[in-house]
Amino acid sequence: MKTIALLLLFVFLQLAFAEPSVLITPNGEPVAVPNTVEQPQEPVVSAEDQSIDALFSNMEEQSPALTLSKTKLASQLYVGEIFPLTIKLTPVDVASGNIEYTLQNEEGLRIFSQTPHRSVKSDGVYDTFYFLVQSSTLRLPDITANVTSTGGVSNILIGSSLNASVLNPPSTYANVLADTFKLVNYKTTAYDQENNIVVFTVKATHCNIATFSLQNVVKQGFESKLPNVEESTMTYYAVIPKSASTLDFTIFNLSKNRYESISIPIVVDDDAVSTQSDLSPTDARHTELKVGAAAILAVVLIALFYWRRWRGYLFASVAPLFYVIYTLLPNSNVCIKKDSPIYLLPIKNGTIFEMTLQEENLEAENKVGEFTKIRLGDNKVGWVNERDLCSN
Repeated sequence: MKTIALLLLFVFLQLAFAEPSVLITPNGEPVAVPNTVEQPQEPVVSAEDQSIDALFSNMEEQSPALTLSKTKLASQLYVGEIFPLTIKLTPVDVASGNIEYTLQNEEGLRIFSQTPHRSVKSDGVYDTFYFLVQSSTLRLPDITANVTSTGGVSNILIGSSLNASVLNPPSTYANVLADTFKLVNYKTTAYDQENNIVVFTVKATHCNIATFSLQNVVKQGFESKLPNVEESTMTYYAVIPKSASTLDFTIFNLSKNRYESISIPIVVDDDAVSTQSDLSPTDARHTELKVGAAAILAVVLIALFYWRRWRGYLFASVAPLFYVIYTLLPNSNVCIKKDSPIYLLPIKNGTIFEMTLQEENLEAENKVGEFTKIRLGDNKVGWVNERDLCSN
């Protein structure tokens, strides 16, 4: 009996200290027993460690990053138009550094200004590029900004695809689109027995002035042109029949979104070129202003000499006095070869309005570059190239 009792006690102890995973119900079905194994606990973080982590987290979130965005484009574009594309770069303090842009993957257009027009405002740096539309289907470039002083690089501004309208112009269209197109000055003189020549100066904004071309004229061309996005200028000539009473052409006004007619009245001036130099940037009025300024300066210096009795003022007055006297001296004559062209303006490949029939000695008024301004026998004024002057 003792042996049986010891055996039962041993079995009971094994059951008591065992780690059963399943219990059996009276019906013989297993009952799950919750797992009592302890789960690993999260490490305890002190308040000091939490404050340090929060400090570095805030520094990372507040660190400045270059952000590039695009402003609204014009709702309507035309082939041949120059349009602005303004991009915004933040933060504002990047304006103090050197910002370089990378433009690539554009289609159907070409950049008209390599250097953007910048405007710095409180909410960002606004840089405006100008593009010329060359096709009815186009894609804006992908743009990236890089601040070279800090090495910061912006996000890539992906260019969008756009459509441009093709104009259906009238027969008098001069092949230019502009926000403004202003006729500044014009003059008409006799060109030959059958034709007159009209020379006119124009100022235009947001205009590809180099494409200007007239219809139904005998001869035409640029005397000078200065293309610029903000304001382009040109001096243009056109040879037209003497029967024409006006020179008419049409441009497309972008600001008004319509065609605009321009008419130049033909009033022939017998003084063939006496005032043509007014159409040129190098006109005689500049000389008159210089002479007047030099004379005033000389008078002031002489007055200071009499007031302060310092000879330095008197010596200083010699230079402006010499300039005034030299300029006002009678003009010398120059010898011009036979069959030499007389130009309308002092510009290479300019308009020739007269040829010398023989070797002539004519009064020379002044000189601009390689051109000498001369006064002809009939009191007309023209320009002769130095290569057409006599060697002796």
